Amino acid sequence: MAELTIYTLAFLFTFVITSLSAAIAWTFVERRASAENEPPGRLVRYSLLRSEALSTMSTYNVILSRVRFVPKLKELLEHANVEWSVGRVSLMMLLAGVVVLNVAIRSNLLPLLGSFMLAGVAAASPIFYLINLRTKRYRAVEEQLPEALDYLSRAVIAGNSLPMSMELMADEVGPPLSTEVRKIVDEYNLGSPMDEALHGFAERLPLVDVRFFVSAVLTQSRTGGNLHELLDTLSETIRERAALKGQVRALTANGRLTALILTALPILIAATMWFVNPAYFMVLADHPLGKTLIFAAICAQVTAYFVINKIVDIKV
Repeated sequence: MAELTIYTLAFLFTFVITSLSAAIAWTFVERRASAENEPPGRLVRYSLLRSEALSTMSTYNVILSRVRFVPKLKELLEHANVEWSVGRVSLMMLLAGVVVLNVAIRSNLLPLLGSFMLAGVAAASPIFYLINLRTKRYRAVEEQLPEALDYLSRAVIAGNSLPMSMELMADEVGPPLSTEVRKIVDEYNLGSPMDEALHGFAERLPLVDVRFFVSAVLTQSRTGGNLHELLDTLSETIRERAALKGQVRALTANGRLTALILTALPILIAATMWFVNPAYFMVLADHPLGKTLIFAAICAQVTAYFVINKIVDIKV
């Protein structure tokens, strides 16, 4: 009975840790993204697409609708282009946290606080996975955008209107950019003004280059001018920014590799000691002070990894 009570409390506490971890991780990422990509003025998102339910279970859907960070999580799923529901992701987070907490407590290698913190990190792992997918998708769009703008410029020169040129571009370029451009065309064909469709495009892809494109096209539509020359200039500017980013990443590659090696080296040494002479390693693991030292070392390694990456993370 006592053991059942302990695991019940651990389950409930892990759920709280899961929610806090997700909220903290999301707040950190959103502030960083806003600092990088926030343009002058705020774009309002418009969409004619149907929004999906948070969960297929009606009761759980009602519960999720009352949680504050759920809309942000739903937006993350849309930006990552993953066909998951918010309910599925939250259950994955809860399951990961409970499993890791159970393993950590039974292994008895960390103090109780360290086990709960490790469970919180495990619970937030689906969020970090989605953020990684979103980042890869954004990079793919940035790589496709200059060539797509060149194609759009040639389509405009051929005498096509902007909506028709964008439809041709959607058929020509590959995903993920083609998917987003197709949404613009579909929303326009369903009756949404082109201005609102472009605003929705910038909200779905909150990148500096994309917002440059949207602002340039909207400004040209209001003030007039040569759209062909505007697109060519914008394409060249984006290529120059991409080249500068590549140079910066090449110059900072040594720092990122150093962070990875310094973080992985203690883990490899500890694993080697565990397999070569387990009794020698268990002298540290079995002692209460040794568990605290292991936990402190893990925290220091993780902190050092993020500090080094922050140093070499140069904004362009």
